[in-house]
Amino acid sequence: MSTAVTVNKVLEEIDQLDIDDRNYIHQILSCRLIDAERSRIAKRAREAEENYSLGHVRSGSVRDLLSELND
Repeated sequence: MSTAVTVNKVLEEIDQLDIDDRNYIHQILSCRLIDAERSRIAKRAREAEENYSLGHVRSGSVRDLLSELND
């Protein structure tokens, strides 16, 4: 059985901690967010490389793009 945890509940619990523990949580969350963003960017880069290798990308000028969009 899982218990639903809300952001408010987590924040209320964190407020009960001393400042050193809050700073520690902040450091951990910052590192995890950076890692998650790095993973997201890496995944997107792999997708872009795959699309490029499969020939699913086009090149051209802005004029070419606008012309194609208006067709």
